[in-house]
Amino acid sequence: MMGGWSRWLVAAVFLAMVVGRGTAEIQCTDAVTQLLPCEAFLLGGGTTPSAGCCAAVQSLDKIATASQGDRKAICQCFKDTARSFPVNQGNAQQLPQLCHVNVNVDIGPNVDCDSV
Repeated sequence: MMGGWSRWLVAAVFLAMVVGRGTAEIQCTDAVTQLLPCEAFLLGGGTTPSAGCCAAVQSLDKIATASQGDRKAICQCFKDTARSFPVNQGNAQQLPQLCHVNVNVDIGPNVDCDSV
């Protein structure tokens, strides 16, 4: 039987396939899948992300830094999926700092992804 995270991931993958992201090279499903090591931390478990989670965040940051289209797509992807998943917003906001990644945009449900 699938757990909550697995069901959400399947739904996010389906949504990303239906909606798409146009000019970005990274797909929403790839971005969400890449952050699977952060699952426990993003759900509110623990006070620090794992080393694997931080490696994933740093890798995703490199993709976002290289392309404005990817940066916007990643932002919109996480904004859309966070609305339907119980992400701990405090942990999500701390994740870049704890993983030593400089993100120049607010992390949260009201972020304007067109301005990233």
